[in-house]
This record gives sequence, C-alpha cells and structure tokens, in this order.
Amino acid sequence: MMFTLAITGDSIINRRVSVYRDENFISLVKILREADVAITHFETLIHDYDGPGIYPAAEAGGTWMRSPRFVVDELKWMGFDLVSCASNHSLDYSYGGLFSTMKALAEGGIPYAGVGRNLGEAREPAYLETGKGRVALVSVCSTLARWATAGDARSDVKGRPGVNPLRYHFVVDSKTISALEEIASKTGFHTIRRGKARLFIPPGLYNTIYKFVAEEGSEVYHKAEERDVEGNLKAVKEARRQADYVIVHLHCHEWQPGAIYRPAKFVYTFAKRCIDAGADVFIQQGAHRGIGGIEVYKDRPIIYDPGDFIVMHNTVTRLPTDFYLNETYSVGETRLLPWDSTPSEAFDAREKLNPMKDYAPEVAGSLVIVCIFEGNSLRELRCYPVIHLTNRPQSGIPILAKRDEAKRIIEYLGKMSSLYGTEVTQKDDVGIISINPLT
Repeated sequence: MMFTLAITGDSIINRRVSVYRDENFISLVKILREADVAITHFETLIHDYDGPGIYPAAEAGGTWMRSPRFVVDELKWMGFDLVSCASNHSLDYSYGGLFSTMKALAEGGIPYAGVGRNLGEAREPAYLETGKGRVALVSVCSTLARWATAGDARSDVKGRPGVNPLRYHFVVDSKTISALEEIASKTGFHTIRRGKARLFIPPGLYNTIYKFVAEEGSEVYHKAEERDVEGNLKAVKEARRQADYVIVHLHCHEWQPGAIYRPAKFVYTFAKRCIDAGADVFIQQGAHRGIGGIEVYKDRPIIYDPGDFIVMHNTVTRLPTDFYLNETYSVGETRLLPWDSTPSEAFDAREKLNPMKDYAPEVAGSLVIVCIFEGNSLRELRCYPVIHLTNRPQSGIPILAKRDEAKRIIEYLGKMSSLYGTEVTQKDDVGIISINPLT
C-alpha cells in the first residue's frame, strides 16, 4: 500500500487564506490535500488578547504571536491533519495563551504535539488515525526561554506547563573556559566548578545556570543534555510501538559557530539517534535561514529545514510595550519605536533596520516535501518549491514556484543536500530524491 506524507515548515498564520484564488496557491493546496497525511509546524498562538491567564510574557520568541480562532479551520481547509507546537513562541502570552491554543486545536480536531500541562504531556506523541495506518508525531524544541520548559510532576508538587525541551550546553577549550571565568569575575557572576564543567550564575538567580564544559582541542559546539535526549528517545520508542509511521520534529534556531547555514552539531547526532529509535522521518526546522539540505540515513530522511511555509509575522494586530522598547530597533541613541507606535509602524521600523539581516537566506523560498512510502519502505521524496507574496496585505501567503524560480530553489536544495551525499534531480518543477526508486 502506498502512503504519502506531506511536510512543510512553520505556519505563522493570522489571516484567512481560503479566500485566495491564485492558481499557484490552489495548486499548492491540492498537493497537501492529496497526501494521505499533511503536517505543519504551528508557530503561533490562538487567543483574543484577553482571558484567563493571557498576559504578554516579559520575554517572547521575537514577535509576540497571536492568531484568531478561525485559523484552525483555515489549516484544515488547506489539508493539514497534524501539527507540531513546540517552539520559542509557545509561551509568548504566558500559560493562558498556551492553554487557549491547546483548547482551540483540540476542539478543532487537529492533534498536536510538543506542549502540555506538564513535561509528560508535552513529550507525549500525538497520534492520527488514517485508513492507511496510524501516524505518530513527537515535537521538540531547543530554542526557548528557560521558564518556558515544561516540568515533571512529583508526588507532592504538580508539573509545570510548557514546551518539550532539548536543552544543551557549550563545549569549549580550556583557554575559553579561563576567559569566561575572568569575565564572570569582572561582571559579578558566580562560578561553580564541576570537574570539566563550569557553571556561571547571575547574582541572586541561583537556578539560572549557564553551563560550559572544557574539552581540550575542541572547536566550540553545542551539546544536548543527555536527560532530554533520553526522555525524547523514550517517546520515539513508544511511538514506534504504537504507530505505523513515526515523525520527529525539532524546532531549532541554533547553528554551528561560524556556519549559520549548518544546524548545531547536536542536531546531527540527535536526528540519527531518533531514527535508530524508530523514527521514519526527522525534521529540523525553524531558524528562518531558508532551506537546508536533506540527508538520507538508513533509508530514512533527515530534513535540515524545509524553510518557512506561511509567514504572517508582520500582520499581528497588537503588540505589547516590550516589543516597542526593544533596543535593537534603535539607531545610536535614537529609538525608532515610540511606545505609542502602531503595529504597522513597528513592523516598518523593524524591516528598515533589519537587525537579523546577516542571517537572511542565501536563496529565498521553501519546500513542501512529499514522502512516498510503499509499506514501510520509503521510496522517494518529491520536493515542491515555494515562494511567498511580499506586499503587506497578502504577505506570507505561499504559492508554488515555477520555471526559473523553481529551478533556483531546487538547485539550492541540491547544493545543500550534497553536503550530506544526497543527490537531487529535477523533473519539471519538482526536486526528486530517490531512495528505493519507484518502478
């Protein structure tokens, strides 16, 4: 039996798309609808700025996200069946915003993974029943504020709502450790030695710990905390026993120092360990740096970012004071965002200054990737190139790329995938990766 799985990057959606009639948009929607299962990463929150516990957090993932409740119907209209939710935006509006989002997705009939009322819930796989098998999704996030991580329940204290984390520390050489200790001493940080590890603690914040580990001759890299790795591998193994197809999604902004188009080192090892534990597809996504490559490991794909799918971050209708006071939106001592600015003025100023310009994608665009299975054997990946409308009222709506634009995106996918020994061919306006070729 043939089984098709359509995968996109993140969906930041806060406007209706079902009214849009562009031919290349409708063709894109058709690809999602025709797949047996379509998944996206839901990188926003559903709330009305008011309600129990809905307050803007003091620290957010960038834009404080908000979407109306109708976006659930819009996602279903497009053909999405399953969403991952673990991201740096999951608690932009505190626990109330998280709970409101969970409630809206559940009532709308879209299974979700990656967030919950405690760590057990957040780490639990989401399941989708289909006529061609049961699908499981594990959603994980490495990029998040410390207070946003979900916490385990105890017999005497209830758990903490939040995100399923993959935390990490830094590995550096001894010279860097010494330099860090000197800086800590000058700035008033506490330093605690634990063998090769150094724990740096801001004054008075004894549970806020920055961990660095000395490894002689090492390049600087991020290393995932083993307790989170093992906890997530346990979820993957559980999903493997309970489902026919298992997907793992990691929302990750971290990159290798000096190589912003390559994910952090821990992504590679974590992805392979997930596949060893039973995952059929691993997706790393979320850095907003464009398309990454695709690696094939044990006949299973590791997708190093399909790129952004729906990008409506600049049509949020309200923003908290903290957004306007962000010091990156200043030129010298001149602040460009007075506290009484409107959201559109704020977004205009951000686009003008573009504090993230050094991280702009080399090639704009993204992918919808359709994985074609025959039974448990993955046969082929079909990579459909996507571009976005850019004028503000329609900004972020995805459409299929054609001809020269499609060729440019597919060639870039091929360039990035070649880093992992993967060949991408082009047929019409589609990139093809053959694993066990269809006959």
